[in-house]
Amino acid sequence: MLSVLNRQRLFLGWFMFPFIEVFGRQVPVYALMAILGAAALCGVSVVFAKIRGKVPAEDIFYMLLYAGIGCLIGSKLLYLIVSVDVYWLEDKSLKENIRYWLVLLTTGGLVFYGGLIGAALGALRYCKHFKIPAGEAFETVVPAVPLFHFFGRLGCFAAGCCYGMEYEGVLSVTFEHAIGAPNGVPLLPVQLFEAAGNLLLFAILTVLYMKALPRLSLTGLYLVCYAVMRFALEFLRGDDIRGNALFLSVSQWISLAVFAFGMVLIVGKYRKCKILPA
Repeated sequence: MLSVLNRQRLFLGWFMFPFIEVFGRQVPVYALMAILGAAALCGVSVVFAKIRGKVPAEDIFYMLLYAGIGCLIGSKLLYLIVSVDVYWLEDKSLKENIRYWLVLLTTGGLVFYGGLIGAALGALRYCKHFKIPAGEAFETVVPAVPLFHFFGRLGCFAAGCCYGMEYEGVLSVTFEHAIGAPNGVPLLPVQLFEAAGNLLLFAILTVLYMKALPRLSLTGLYLVCYAVMRFALEFLRGDDIRGNALFLSVSQWISLAVFAFGMVLIVGKYRKCKILPA
């Protein structure tokens, strides 16, 4: 009989490979999970748009294309800001610096908060250009964002990035083929904790969306809930790719700002519905 710990490691072992072979070629699991997450986000958002009927499903789809472009730019930009120590190699030629920047842009990681901000700006750009009600469009899409993030964190776990602190116990995992995490060291699987939290958040927001509560800002609720979750989970992270400022990580400082902005949206919606005094 396998022990609980051995059964856990045997089960998780299937998800701890950074690459899988497809038609004789190695495919990064992280990229595959990102594609699945994006497909799930688009599919669910289009269905939500058809259910609510306030924003055409076609506009939701094209808005997500704009958001996707912004997401890629924002996530990479914030990664460069918080993780790159040297932006220009003074002892190298212009050609070598260009090659250096191409490597930075095409390799390395992505930061979720940067992607979230970039996606929001891209979506706002689409709404403004095509005169789509941004508030309603965001309320349609935001409930599915945690589902996208769920797949993303599974990809992080497969690649070994965004790993947790060193920990020996029932919940620990030990990578042997990871790209980002230290191999052979028992770690806390914080990626899976965040994936589970995002899946739960997706379920909650979906139920509330189906109830069509006009007094509640789902966008604000998502930002508040995720900010709290991310702030807490940052204490369990073992990597320092997000950078640090004073006694908190950069992501924790951003979480505080996101929490405040989410509360503004929630309170603003209640005031608009005349539940709270203006």
